[in-house]
Amino acid sequence: MLSRPGSGLTIVDAAAKLGPNKSELPIMCLLRRVFVKRKKPAPRLRGFFVYVVVAFVGVGSSVLQAQMLGEIQGRVVDAQTGEALPGANVQILGSLLGAGADAKGAFVIKRVSPGAYTLRASLIGYQTARAEVTVEVDSVSRVAFALNASTLEMNEVVVTASRQPEEIQTAVVSISALSGEAALRRNALRMDAALESIPGVSLVEQNVNVRNSSGYNRGLGSRVLILIDGVPALPTDFGNMNWDILPVTDFERIEVIKGPSSALYGSFALGGVINIITKAPAPQGKLSVHTSAGFYDEPYYAEWKWTDRTLNFNRQDVSYSKQIGKLGFRFSAGRSESSGDRQNRHFHRWNATTKLVWGFATNSEFTLFGAFARDRRGEFVWSDLGNPYLVPNSTGGKPEDFAEYRLKVDAYTLYGQYRQRLNDWLEFKWRASFVRQLTGNQFRIAGDFAPAQGPGADFQIRSQIDSTVSFTLGVEYHYDFAEQRQIGRHFAYTLSPYFQQNWQPTPSWQINLGLRYDQYYLMPGPERYTKTVYNPIKERFELIDIANPLPDGLEQQYLSPQLGTSYELTSSTVVHASLGRGIRIPVLGERFLQFNIPIPFRPNVNIATEKSFSVEVGVRQRFGEFANVEVTAFSNRYADLIEPVFVPEGANFYAILVNIPQAKVEGIEASSRFRFWQNRLGFDANATWTNPVITQVDPDSDIPVTFQEGDLLSYRPRVVAYLSPFITLGPVSLEADYSIASKLLREQVQIFKDDQRVAKKQLDVRVLYTWNNVTAQLGVRNLLRYNYYQVERNINEVRNFSAGLRWDY
Repeated sequence: MLSRPGSGLTIVDAAAKLGPNKSELPIMCLLRRVFVKRKKPAPRLRGFFVYVVVAFVGVGSSVLQAQMLGEIQGRVVDAQTGEALPGANVQILGSLLGAGADAKGAFVIKRVSPGAYTLRASLIGYQTARAEVTVEVDSVSRVAFALNASTLEMNEVVVTASRQPEEIQTAVVSISALSGEAALRRNALRMDAALESIPGVSLVEQNVNVRNSSGYNRGLGSRVLILIDGVPALPTDFGNMNWDILPVTDFERIEVIKGPSSALYGSFALGGVINIITKAPAPQGKLSVHTSAGFYDEPYYAEWKWTDRTLNFNRQDVSYSKQIGKLGFRFSAGRSESSGDRQNRHFHRWNATTKLVWGFATNSEFTLFGAFARDRRGEFVWSDLGNPYLVPNSTGGKPEDFAEYRLKVDAYTLYGQYRQRLNDWLEFKWRASFVRQLTGNQFRIAGDFAPAQGPGADFQIRSQIDSTVSFTLGVEYHYDFAEQRQIGRHFAYTLSPYFQQNWQPTPSWQINLGLRYDQYYLMPGPERYTKTVYNPIKERFELIDIANPLPDGLEQQYLSPQLGTSYELTSSTVVHASLGRGIRIPVLGERFLQFNIPIPFRPNVNIATEKSFSVEVGVRQRFGEFANVEVTAFSNRYADLIEPVFVPEGANFYAILVNIPQAKVEGIEASSRFRFWQNRLGFDANATWTNPVITQVDPDSDIPVTFQEGDLLSYRPRVVAYLSPFITLGPVSLEADYSIASKLLREQVQIFKDDQRVAKKQLDVRVLYTWNNVTAQLGVRNLLRYNYYQVERNINEVRNFSAGLRWDY
């Protein structure tokens, strides 16, 4: 028995780690594993090919020969208090084996091949720890972890960047994470409201920008892929994320990849990926209740006041989770409502989620997840400069009466996932998913709205060939169906095989290579179909018969490679670099959507797929438990970038989507965390500077556009910054968030170019009091009553006050 001084670890049967030559090329490693005879372990790569065949014919693991195996048992506790840490994750590095700690902090890893291993224990809020252990045949090896609380999170384990667990500090791409606890402390009504605290991420209205990749697309398409537990969650008609699908209380953390990631995730990952990791069932029963309420202040200028009512908002969430034997479950439900701070910005929202996890004795696991959201809200349209909180009004109940505009959205997402681990180096994963969203009654149009539906499936093989080489091989299928009065009836599908390899030539150096092929097919449709348009002369909606502009469908193929590397110069300094391509295939709504209210919008069926090429280089520096800093320089080149434009037509104008032939977004992102006085005082700070420039326009375009070469891309502030200081004195914490976005230039807005524009400068403050399992909170958003807008004539929220209460039992 050995003890590692100062580590808090007790190690039984410790021995030197065994493995192949670290400098050996991956292909030589593969050949050696196939053709060179070894006494032990059995040749794994030959077995791999056998297992692939077995998996496809459905025979399963019963054909495998029995092996002489061992077992690892242990416990994870808090180094200061000695209390158990349920939910801690323990993984055998260089293999696929691992386990989670139960209510008593105990874990068991079964069916481990004999040999020497390194174990890694991790838990959000604690420093990652490692231990060496030796496993022998028919024996139990024991190890104990005592984790120290972490003030910084550079060693946090994430899964999105390479589809397998890795530490943020050594990731080859830029990736950041936001914990669920950090989001809850901001008392946000919706999840997207907390995203701006993540470096490189900003919001323009409800559009999520990662390093200024998106701008504002008016609810059509997303250049950032949104995942729930690694499963695509964007609807198929408009491709915009429904942020109400999950309560703020329901996610463990959010991981954000910054830069094109189509080699791993395909379309939509043009500018980045946001992966929402939902909470796992608690090892012991846990009931959580969260409630908050607040009210809006009056507008800054007295002449802007539009009502004598007290405008207010509130939200309630409740969840319960528990592990019973091999079955774990988690249920949650929530509701929120608001009068809005302006006319017709009211809403009523409900959501619910369910997560079930079955663990089987055969090293397999089945997960079933479902989420439902219902939204009933009004739609705000600015009246005039003198009345920024009122909508235009007319008499007689005409469609132009914006006060009657309503929107109804019902959405749910489902996925089922089965994971079969055949041994310590090979596992299969099957996943089926379904995303459904019904959007109806926009702008007083009733009936004849069918839900957009997006079933999908994914089969994945993951192999840890040895301690230095691993790969993921899979194929993903996604089907798109949309049918609405304003779109028509259209079908499409995408079939995508992909490959990802991770190679570690030395303990300090790793290389990732990814490749994905996307086959997209817009299926043929009828020669003619009907759409609903508004007839301003007859003042009513009418069905019109139009020709299908793409009756023969459309077929396209795309290849997306990615290469990344990271190198640990020292134990606290890591350099990383990556390059890769990204794509975004237009959603059905972008090609076929057409309406006349509130402004005319015309379809563009010939819109091309967006493409990007990205290069980034960065360095991560840690200064003990005192601070960490990351600085990354990046260059993103875009081809056929899709942007909305407004085209004059007589005395009016209409909107349409066009392709910008060439554009680039270059910049620098810096983020830091500082902690002082035993974590009682500190701040997080990040800033991103970009130069979003149009480098080429199409002079022969049939659609007249106003932008020129050298203009800045629309709705993309060049500087975005975020500062979050805090101080904690006993049970009381005082926290603040100060966000800045530079002023948009005249060329960066599409309409009302002569309106006054200012930079965004918003200060939010809150005070929290924690006693046992109860946290009370008081907060003020927009404390300084600063008025700004990021999109023409859509002013920000007025100052509002809130109180919240959280209770965990």
